[in-house]
Amino acid sequence: MKERGTLMILGIKQLKKQLLLITVMLVGFALQASPAQASSPINKQFGEPVSMGAPIQQIAIFESAYGQEDGRDVMYTTVNGKPAMLNVIDLADNKLLRTFPLPDADSSWAKAVAEDGTLYIAGQSKVYRYSSQTKELDDLGVAIPGETSIWGLITDEQGNLYGGTYPNAKVFKFDPRTETFTDYGTMVEGQGYVRSIAYADGIVYAGIGTVGHIVKLNPVTGEKEELPIRDIPGVSSLPFVYGLDARGDYLFAYLNGNGTTALIIYDMARGVWLDEVYNGYGGLDVSPEHEGKVYFVQNRKVQAFDMTTQQVTDTGLAYGTGFRSSGWVRFPNDPELPGETLVTIQFGGKAALFNFESGIQKMLPAVAEGQPTLIQALEKGPDGKIYTSGMTSALGGAFDPVTRTHSTYPMGQAESIGSLGNDLYFGIYPKAEIRKLDTTKPIQTDPSKPNPNPVSLFYMGEDQDRPYVQTSGDGKVYFGTIPYYGELGGALVAYDPASNTFDVHRQVVHNQSIVGLAYRDGKVYGSTSIRGGLGIDPTESEAKMFVWDAVSGVKLSEFTPDIPGAVKAPIMISGLTFDQDGLLWAAADGILFAVDPETQEVVKSKVIYPGVTDYGMWRPIHLRWGQDGLLYTDLYGKLTVLDPKTMEHEALGINTALFTLGNDGNIYYAQETRMYMIPVSDVGEEEDTQLPTTEATVSPEQPDGQEGWHVSPVTVTLSAYDEGSGIASTEYSWDGGQTWTSYAGSPLQVNESGRYELTYRSIDKAGNEEAAKSIQWRLDHEGPFIDWKSAVPEVISSSDDLEIGFELRDEWSGVASNTASLTLDGEPINSDSSSIPLFRLPLGQHTLTIRASDVAGNESVHDITFTIENSFESLEKLVQRFAEQGWIDNHGIANSLATKAAKGNVSSFIDQVEAQAGKHISTEAAAYLIQAATALL
Repeated sequence: MKERGTLMILGIKQLKKQLLLITVMLVGFALQASPAQASSPINKQFGEPVSMGAPIQQIAIFESAYGQEDGRDVMYTTVNGKPAMLNVIDLADNKLLRTFPLPDADSSWAKAVAEDGTLYIAGQSKVYRYSSQTKELDDLGVAIPGETSIWGLITDEQGNLYGGTYPNAKVFKFDPRTETFTDYGTMVEGQGYVRSIAYADGIVYAGIGTVGHIVKLNPVTGEKEELPIRDIPGVSSLPFVYGLDARGDYLFAYLNGNGTTALIIYDMARGVWLDEVYNGYGGLDVSPEHEGKVYFVQNRKVQAFDMTTQQVTDTGLAYGTGFRSSGWVRFPNDPELPGETLVTIQFGGKAALFNFESGIQKMLPAVAEGQPTLIQALEKGPDGKIYTSGMTSALGGAFDPVTRTHSTYPMGQAESIGSLGNDLYFGIYPKAEIRKLDTTKPIQTDPSKPNPNPVSLFYMGEDQDRPYVQTSGDGKVYFGTIPYYGELGGALVAYDPASNTFDVHRQVVHNQSIVGLAYRDGKVYGSTSIRGGLGIDPTESEAKMFVWDAVSGVKLSEFTPDIPGAVKAPIMISGLTFDQDGLLWAAADGILFAVDPETQEVVKSKVIYPGVTDYGMWRPIHLRWGQDGLLYTDLYGKLTVLDPKTMEHEALGINTALFTLGNDGNIYYAQETRMYMIPVSDVGEEEDTQLPTTEATVSPEQPDGQEGWHVSPVTVTLSAYDEGSGIASTEYSWDGGQTWTSYAGSPLQVNESGRYELTYRSIDKAGNEEAAKSIQWRLDHEGPFIDWKSAVPEVISSSDDLEIGFELRDEWSGVASNTASLTLDGEPINSDSSSIPLFRLPLGQHTLTIRASDVAGNESVHDITFTIENSFESLEKLVQRFAEQGWIDNHGIANSLATKAAKGNVSSFIDQVEAQAGKHISTEAAAYLIQAATALL
């Protein structure tokens, strides 16, 4: 099919004036509706929010790009976070050169480097431009108003930039000469994604999803033509065209979804697809062409595609994931990496290197800067800790409210967290994976060791993708899910830990997803959202509730609750929980209501936020029962507390979509990357506004060295006091308050030399935080390092000199002046001497001792023990030495003595020396020669 497109061109300034209306279900969103005011307040006091910090900070990377700056190869990559950060890395030195925040972006899936070295970065709906010349970053603004995500970028030979978008599957162009964007419109009607993009010979290729298509776009005329995708054996519905790469005459297409991960190759010159289908393709991209070959990962092995023969060969190198874009780079200082080396980035920031000439592969340590991660799920665990999951994360967080400390553990993006006994269950996106963490056991991720923790239990299958809700009962865990992209119909999944088996029940409610679950008396009660996976419109108009028999595994009933005060039927009902009287509570739009499970009628309800309609997509509203009997909720994204007896409520003025209640009765909630705590107390309790006080005691109290230095280990004891609510935690920091560690009560002992500053503070149970204080001290417990410059053999010839050369170094207090001394066999010698003639010393063992002190008063002693021996050879050398010094002034006599020494004629040697002593041989030299010769008799 061909069709002529309509072009819409907007300048950057015009684009920035457009109003972008997007509903985004993210933690901590800003809501415009004002909360309704309760007629009477809840009988509780809610303190000011206290920041508990960012639970998860990590390096999370989707892609990379490669270029040159100042003649050196660099990698460009973006670390996800709030905001996302562009990192520029010198690859040869593996050094981070500079970073730039991307305003309004928390991640990036695409980059492109133009021929002039300009880098373009996609961040949500915006495009950013970085100059490799000026090292400056520009925000070019929103590419197409109404499009919320950019998934692919590519440039042409003229420097134009092309990108693909969601949710209307559009392609745009940015012209750097006119600074304008061109909107080429939707590529395939009814589809939401241009998930990938490539360029070759004047044509832009757009990879479509959720149902796979490839569209050829002429960017000059706007004409579109579909490129039919070849049949894939065993695949009835083509999934996402997740990746497109044009290399020479070939277009490499990555198909991902519906159980398919395949690479297919199109010959653009001949207009045909190649026969082979490379199943098990690792994605996300194939390498740039190098010496006639293109490299990719298949079944965890690096393969080479020969662009002449079209044959694929195994390189012999293994790789457990796919290429997140790649580039060819030189490493001139590494002989193991000759020529050009293929480089790609891993999700955690390590650079993977493949040199196909040497057959060597290496990993470079991550040098990109970690960023706080958006919190995706939050739940109290059975151990009282507050557990979190991060968006597009490889880590989860655990916060201890007692010690106010954070820890992390390996975990993917969990859409929900729940518990059964001591175990936590995580519903992971993508592919609806379930993982378990035993909170009573240590984290163990070494595959060579037993008892891993956490563990992966299973993947749900059945086209399910996001387990957004879970509950438990009678020893089983139940999950409610959202289906895969382009699919309708979530599932109810029952997992039995005892038998390690699970059952998937899809379409419990026709074409709806399950976002609410509660268990009671052998029945699972559920509720739904009309939404399915991304990229498909719902077919149903109103959310449902249902009852499921947990024993027989059949649906008992399905109903639409008649909610008083509702403007229209809600599209999502969630937050299911039972109260102590057996009523089933739920939330929809701005309303809380309770259902009698027997009659399925609404018996209680309260319109908290009037006029709210069509609220919600996947993330459920949360309802939590406090120890005080009150119902806490994040209804309509606002923290709200309801008294179920009086039906009075109080809005706390906090916007959040994630919260839980701690064992301490306080509220813990998330906003973007940070966690906060709201202290909760009874009305009438005296409000605690007094700050706690912490004192630090140092031992020894005064420095026990010189010039204010400690020379023995230092211990610090922290003591905290609070006359109000009591101390919740005391913590200390060694880096000026950047990172904090909970003080466990035992004195802190410092044994290593250094200059120290300990920062400390306490927080009371009311959330009052003491201003941080600090103490400093200096510790030097080692004397100067004595570095003897030349090696001294254990045995030395009497004809040699002992070279004296040493250097004194002290890293901390410094070497004290005029403290170095030298002794030989206990007798002082001149420390300025450069050598000691050994012929002057008796034969046998000697000890040279060097002593030095530092400013703190520490002394170092270094002994050098050596033995002087004599031989005919050394006697001959001694004669030659004395002749050179003029102590023997007749060459004939010197030659005669040297000959006698060499032949071992010791007696004749002594006779001749005695005869010439005081004449042609100095008296001093004669004495040394006779002493040396006599020792050889």
